[in-house]
Amino acid sequence: MKKALAFITISILSAAPAGAQVNVNAIVDLELLTHTEVSQKLKDGWTSILLVTGGTEERGPQDVLGGHTMMAHSHAVMIAKKLGKTLVAPVLPVAVNATGLNANREMADQPGAIQMPPEVFKQVQLAEIESLARGGFKDIYVMGDHGGGQQQMKEAAEEMDKKLSAKGVRVYYISDFYNKTHDDVDMYLYDHKLPIGGHGAMLETSIMLYLEPTPGAWVRPSYKTMEFDATGQTPEQWKAARDARIARAAAVAAGTAQPAEAGRGGGGGRGRGQDPNAPPRVNNGVTGDPRPSTKAIGKDLIDIIVNNGVNEIKKVTAERRAATHP
Repeated sequence: MKKALAFITISILSAAPAGAQVNVNAIVDLELLTHTEVSQKLKDGWTSILLVTGGTEERGPQDVLGGHTMMAHSHAVMIAKKLGKTLVAPVLPVAVNATGLNANREMADQPGAIQMPPEVFKQVQLAEIESLARGGFKDIYVMGDHGGGQQQMKEAAEEMDKKLSAKGVRVYYISDFYNKTHDDVDMYLYDHKLPIGGHGAMLETSIMLYLEPTPGAWVRPSYKTMEFDATGQTPEQWKAARDARIARAAAVAAGTAQPAEAGRGGGGGRGRGQDPNAPPRVNNGVTGDPRPSTKAIGKDLIDIIVNNGVNEIKKVTAERRAATHP
């Protein structure tokens, strides 16, 4: 009997695979590759890389603190795979003006946030870009999922592009990943008669519902019944403010208005409006109604973000190459 059991055990072990073969060609995360694998990818033309910033901050009692970082990473991987031969640098989980620490924000008493001063954040961006350039990357695309730090990302990208272009390295700030995306998402919500909100509302909750590995891992079930901070704007008021902002921007482009008049303005539906009759603020880190959030909506919003990133990357790369090689 003992001999029979021993034979069965040996047979089972012999049939088991010695180890799963890693498909290096399918990996786009820089941190999941060895240095020799990265060297080979560079030789094979993988000289483009996305440098993306996330963030750690509260976003209500329902969404986890690391949402910015998780969303930024997922979106970057999708963009990289759509572009082809593009890697994703480790996502920085700290940004500027994290909600919960910024005294100018209405949720300044919420714990869990981590942030950097703007000048420190910019230095980190510069150091990351420099490191990637030294490592052999030729096209470096800088973008972020968090509003705070966008200006510093832009400045760092422009400064490093000037510094490194003579060495054949180009650095780009991808604004549409964040700025155009928020306007497009608000328009999607308006068109689908969904509540337009800001922090921790429809955008983040829906996307995290779609991306989370298991139900409740990133979005707690309380999102369906929780209290929230009303924006104080009707969809019609938001649309009117958006149309006015676009008209002002067009006037600036035409030279019939001063640039100072072309700010985002009108609240953009992202946060509280100025309606004095709005209900009292619920200070729980959410500005807007997250309750109608679904995975299906999250998938639609992810498509907007990824397509905006891919389209702008292709556009600015083509423009810069055309200018370099007319």
